[in-house]
Amino acid sequence: MEPVSPFQSALSDFTYEAASGGAVRHWTDLGYTVKQIMEKLDFPTPFPWVQKQVWERLTQTGAILLEEPGSPRQTQDFVWECDQYGRRSFRRIIKPVEGERPICWKEVSVGSLLSLHPFLREEIKENGVDASYVACPFGLWEKEGFQKRLDVLDERKREYLSGLPWPQKTVYHRLDLRMLEVVQRLLEARLWQGDCYFLKSRKKLLLHDLW
Repeated sequence: MEPVSPFQSALSDFTYEAASGGAVRHWTDLGYTVKQIMEKLDFPTPFPWVQKQVWERLTQTGAILLEEPGSPRQTQDFVWECDQYGRRSFRRIIKPVEGERPICWKEVSVGSLLSLHPFLREEIKENGVDASYVACPFGLWEKEGFQKRLDVLDERKREYLSGLPWPQKTVYHRLDLRMLEVVQRLLEARLWQGDCYFLKSRKKLLLHDLW
């Protein structure tokens, strides 16, 4: 099979975006899994393309953060540079937004699983879902270990988590109802690793040492 040229790749992206892009973003915002979105699309669109668009939408809207919650936002700028031969080129510079400081977290813990649910419920009520996050190390787990953990979840939650292209680092997902149930179920099975963050109250709930 001949390799796909950059032109062909760009043309395919344009076609899929025109046919399916808006629908993918809409259903992502409504909480649909990648599999559910694939089943709803009228135009034949490859799974990897849909998966990529779902992930980008989740990160663009803040449903998933790639850095720890409370980290200073970053901006990018481009500067001209000349090498020793006088050739000019752009260099990208990443820098924090001026005046922003990282949150100094107050670390808290709960005594047991029985006290965890009311604590989370009160913190989410106080902070709001948009300001409540949980650390997700899924991309750091070996594939076999990841699937083992998912086996304790119901079908839709397994489908949601397995459908996302988790990077090989810890990322942070909004603590919405689905993720709240994921965390609680995995904790009950002693399979969870990851803490919770509440931006308004500046609390970091330690879950990795709950037992």
